[in-house]
Amino acid sequence: MTTRVPRRPGTSLVLPIGLLIRTVVATVLTLAAFGIVASGTLSRLAGASTVADRNAVAAQQAVTERDLERGYEQATDHVRQARNLKLAISAAQADTIANKALADLATLRHSALLSVAQLLGATTDASEAYAKSTEQTLDAKRAQTQPSVEPVLLAPRLYAIVSRFNQLAAQLADQAITDLTQAPSPPPSQLLTPTPSPTASPRATPNPSPTR
Repeated sequence: MTTRVPRRPGTSLVLPIGLLIRTVVATVLTLAAFGIVASGTLSRLAGASTVADRNAVAAQQAVTERDLERGYEQATDHVRQARNLKLAISAAQADTIANKALADLATLRHSALLSVAQLLGATTDASEAYAKSTEQTLDAKRAQTQPSVEPVLLAPRLYAIVSRFNQLAAQLADQAITDLTQAPSPPPSQLLTPTPSPTASPRATPNPSPTR
């Protein structure tokens, strides 16, 4: 048989007010942290990624197109300027080199525009249509004075497309200029061929003088 110890009447547990406040605040912060993690906000902040709205995407796309066109114009202008020089090679050779470089630069720009469209979520057909229409728009604006736009910091993946395009475009232009300004190769008929050494003419042998 157990004996219960009677509780003294009027006895109560008293907590310090500071400890009570800290306990409540810690509980609230813990619950808030669980809510943030559950909503994905904390994970997005940790990854430093934000979802751009329609206006921000349009601004990024416009700046990317402008930067690509700027690199394209510089490369094609360099090729055309080199073609207009007085060259040592024939006009037919110069036209072949310049036209090939310009075609390669146009193909490179088309590929870069396709990459931009695909990065922004367009399908294959939509990307092709976007690249063609953008090329036509940029070519039409080339002779026009373009208004200045506010500088926009490109997203890393868009910047990578522009940077790679500028690098390859500069390489194509430099190679074309090197080929245009090279010395012409001599025709096969003028190639250095060994010439036979001249043969010595036979000397006349003196006749012996008659003896007495």
